Amino acid sequence: MYALSAEDGTELWSYETGYSVRSSPAVTDGTVYIGSRDNKIYALSAEEGTEQWSFETEGSVLSSPTVVDGAVYVGSQDNTVYALTEQ
Repeated sequence: MYALSAEDGTELWSYETGYSVRSSPAVTDGTVYIGSRDNKIYALSAEEGTEQWSFETEGSVLSSPTVVDGAVYVGSQDNTVYALTEQ
């Protein structure tokens, strides 16, 4: 996962997951949400690219996350749609 400057395209930061990322990220309130083929959903700091948290599913996460009212919704190849919130 790479974050690029909107001004000149230079790399701001990068983050390596355990396998490839096929989905589009969702960005809200300073957090980037991505799914990975390593069976995880990641929440990264939009400013620094550091991991805030991750959640492991039973299958690859190829769908793009969606954030609504503070909950992150994402489907996994384990035939489950997850709704994740802060606890």
